Parts: sequence; C-alpha cells; structure tokens
Amino acid sequence: MSAKTHTSPAQQMSSAQRQQGLTLIEAMVALVIFAIGSLGIIGLFLNSFSMSAQNQNLTSGFEIAQSAVGVLRANGANALNLNGATASATSASNSLLAPVSSVMSAYGMPLQATVSITASAMSGASQCPCNASVIVSWGNGASYQTQTIVGY
Repeated sequence: MSAKTHTSPAQQMSSAQRQQGLTLIEAMVALVIFAIGSLGIIGLFLNSFSMSAQNQNLTSGFEIAQSAVGVLRANGANALNLNGATASATSASNSLLAPVSSVMSAYGMPLQATVSITASAMSGASQCPCNASVIVSWGNGASYQTQTIVGY
C-alpha cells in the first residue's frame, strides 16, 4: 500500500504564490524578443514595397519598349530613319514616336524617363533588315532593354 503525503494549505499557498506572475527580467527578455521579431517583419514590409515599385517600373518599361518596337516594325524598311530617336512622356525627337510618348504618359512614367532607339543595318548597307535596340530608362540607373530585327 502506498502512503499518501498530505501538505497543509499553508504549504500549498506558498508554492502557488511563487509561481504567479513574471519577474522583471523575464518580461524584459520577452520584450526584446518581440522587438527583434517586429524589426524583422518591418524590414520585410519595406523590402516588399521597394520590390513592388521596381516590378511596376519593369512592367511599364516592357510595355513602352514593345510600343517602340511596334513603331519600328510599322516603318519596315525605313526603320533606319529612327536611329538615334528619343522620346519622353512629354515629347519625341521624331514624330513617328508620338504614340510611344502617349504610352509613357499613360503609364505615369517620371519626367526623366526616356526611350532611345538604335538601329543599324545588318548587311552594312544603308537599308534594312536592321538590328534595332530599344532602351527605356526611368532615372536612378534603372532601365529595360530589348533588341529585335526589323525591316524584312
């Protein structure tokens, strides 16, 4: 038969009192852990906002570059006439790039954003087919570039 030990109510109460609440050190450690976790989450949020803006710029750059490539293709054998042409959201160096300026304006590109076109004949002659390069830059060193062959 096992013997049961009995504790008095006073002994039960003193052990219960010792286990209630947190010490100041435990509370401070918990706050430090919470603060470190919170800073990590804030960093993730800030990084996601930055990446979202960068992705929006790249998407806009792609659409604007495709618009410029469309102008190059529409001009076919005369695409060399657009060599060195530039466009911004407010103006274009060649009237054929006016639609590209409209697209830039519609995407809300910053005023310093530019589109520049380089076209060079593949055979060394003065007519197409041509290698064409379109670069869309929107300041702060960011840009989108595409290349194509036009004028067959």
